[in-house]
Order: sequence, then C-alpha cells, then structure tokens
Amino acid sequence: MSGIRAFLPCLLYIVPAAVIAGGWPPRIADLPPETALIFGLLVLLAGALLHLAFTTSRSRERDGGEVAGALDSISHLEQVQRRLEGDLAQMRNALADLQGHPQHNVGAVIAEVKVLQSLVERLYSARAGAAEMPVTSNTLAAPAQASTPQPVDTGSGAAATSVPMPPVAEGLDEQTILDLVREGLRENAVELALQPIVSLPQRKRRFFECFSRVRTHDGRIIVPEQYLDVAERHGLITAIDNLLLFRCIQTLRRLRKSNANIGFFLNISPFTLADRGFFSDFIQLMAQNIELAPALVFEFPQRALGEADESLWRDLDRLAQMGFRFSLDQVTDLDIDAATLSGRHFRFLKLEAGRVTRAARSGLLGHDPKLLKRTLDSYAIDLIVERIETEPMLLEVLDLHVDFGQGFLFGEPRIAKMEIAGAHN
Repeated sequence: MSGIRAFLPCLLYIVPAAVIAGGWPPRIADLPPETALIFGLLVLLAGALLHLAFTTSRSRERDGGEVAGALDSISHLEQVQRRLEGDLAQMRNALADLQGHPQHNVGAVIAEVKVLQSLVERLYSARAGAAEMPVTSNTLAAPAQASTPQPVDTGSGAAATSVPMPPVAEGLDEQTILDLVREGLRENAVELALQPIVSLPQRKRRFFECFSRVRTHDGRIIVPEQYLDVAERHGLITAIDNLLLFRCIQTLRRLRKSNANIGFFLNISPFTLADRGFFSDFIQLMAQNIELAPALVFEFPQRALGEADESLWRDLDRLAQMGFRFSLDQVTDLDIDAATLSGRHFRFLKLEAGRVTRAARSGLLGHDPKLLKRTLDSYAIDLIVERIETEPMLLEVLDLHVDFGQGFLFGEPRIAKMEIAGAHN
C-alpha cells in the first residue's frame, strides 16, 4: 500500500507527458511526431525534477525533526542525571551522620546509594549510546592527583592511566581510622588500586587484582590492614566493597573497549557475603553487566566458604550460571578438595609464596610437591602464587610449575584512574 501511495504523485507528470508525446492538444498534433515526443519527454523530466525536489525537502524536514527529538531526549537524560547525582550527594552526606545510629540505618542508606549508583550507570550508558560518543564525565571519579598519570600496561595494547601509591598514614588510633573511613565514604575517596597478575614463566600480565585504598584529606592513604577490623565492627565494609565494585566495573568497561582479554580479580569480604540483602543486590547488578563475566573473577576467602550455608551456595551458583568465575583466596588449609571446588565453579586457587614453598620443603605437599598442581590441572583450576617479592623466591616457585604469579616483583599496586590512555606495547 505504501508503494502505491508513493507512485500516485508520479502520475501527475507521467500522464500529461504521455498525452503530449501522443500528439495532443491539437497544436502539438500539427507538429512532427519526433517534436511531440521531445515535448512529452521535457514535461516528464520537469515533473520528475519537481517531484524529487519536493520529496527531498520533506525528507530533510523529517530528519530534522528526528534530530531535534534526539537532542531533546539527551537533554532530558542530562537533567535526570543531574537530579540523581544530587540524590547521591545527599546519600553520601547522610553517611556522615550515621555515628550513634542503629546498624540497620547504615544498611538502609547503603541500599539507597546502590540503587542510585545503578541508575546513574544506566544514564551514562544511555547518553553514550544516543550521542555515539564515549562518556568522559564520571560520577565516581576522584579528584585529580598532583602526580603525573602513568600507564598501567595490560600486556595487550591497552592501558589505564594510574598514579603511584601515595604514602600510608601511619600511627593512627582506632577512632581516627574510623573517622577517615567515614569521611572517605562521604567524600567518595575510596580508591581503586590495581596489581598485575602475570603468567609464568613468561611474566606476561594477564589479570589485575583490585584493592581498596581510602584517601585522606592530606593526600595520604590508609590500607585494608589498618581499617578492615574497624570498618567491620562499625558495619562499613559493605559500603567499601560496594564503591570498589563500581570502580572496578567502570574501569573494566573502559579497558575492554580496546583489550577484550584483560581480567580483574575482585575480593568479596566475609562481612559482605554475610549481608544477604547486599549480596542479592550485588547479583542483580552483575546480571545487568553480564557482558563482563569473562573478565571478572570474584575472590572468596577460604574461611568464609567453610562457613557458607546453602543459600550462599545457591547465590554463587546463580553468578556462575551467568558466566562469572571464582577464586579461592587466603588459603590456610592445604588439604584442598579440588573436585568440590571445581564443582562449585572455582577456576583459580591462590597460595602465598612463603606458605607454599615452606610446605614443599617440609613435605606437607607430599612426596612430590608438583602433585598439587597436577591435581588442580585435572579439575581445570589454575594455581596463582602471590606475594612473590624476590628473584630467588620466584625460582623456588617455578619449580612447582605454577600458572600465574603475583607480587611486588612483577609490579606494586597503583591507583587506577578512569581514563584510557593511548596504546602501549
């Protein structure tokens, strides 16, 4: 039907042209047939040109309306985003007033922050899609550091800008640490630090582990060893894990635009695992970012999994069904059931270099220290040895034929920035 409607205007010049070419009106009939045909063709050509000009004008008007509508949509998204960012600022300010309030209020505020953060993430994606341009603004971006950013080479041509780790604030009492953590959450000063995990023996960077660092007002940082116990006792670990998760997802999204092979390890604390409300929201967030599943590995402490109940295993199974992989971390018991781990979708096992080399020397790994590695291989579990600090320690680790290594020998943690630098080989 639409084709017929499009053809009808053509009849307005095709019919007259045919009549004229056929020798009508009488004045034309007195002319030679060739001349009448030429007049008919001229009428046909003139009508076609007028039709083309008219349709082109209508098309431009229609396209202009669509562009105006798209610009209106983008403007609306920007307005909604600004409102959400204002709401986020209010939520952060509310965190500052939580001292002395009941614990459930902390969870309520954190839940609202998570929802608002998720909405802002979607708005950024919508704006990027509508404008077909990369988003450069970032709600969670930290204030610029004074240091000149340096590239963190991912080993495959992509790099995220980073700065060296600021000095650690030493000699702080518990109350000061608690105040700094609260201030860091309120001022969005929970930084993402990345440390490379390399393949052995090639030393090629294959993954990065994500760590949290809380920046103080004077430019120093406090590290998890200082604030974890304090933050757990005051119910702030979930908030820290939440902000670190968003930083990790944002950085990974940007890196994967130029390097689809890079992967991040993200540690989930026992305190966060025990927060069933947060973990449910966490799974929903991962479902919205399922495209990151091949590049995101969640780490769980051995102690926390030993205390896991069936509901937690069901939640982990839901994550695994989305394609996310798991890693067992903070291993203290070397009596490892590789079959059960593999069945629970664990694809990595982390051991400290000092612990595994001492166990190998003392016979705790059996008569053949390489047996552990062969057993893990048979269940498709890769072995990562962390805290490798010296070349002699690396040589001893290499005797066990491990898959990956991590430690200051291969690179210290560095504060990651959100922008993507140029390619580096």
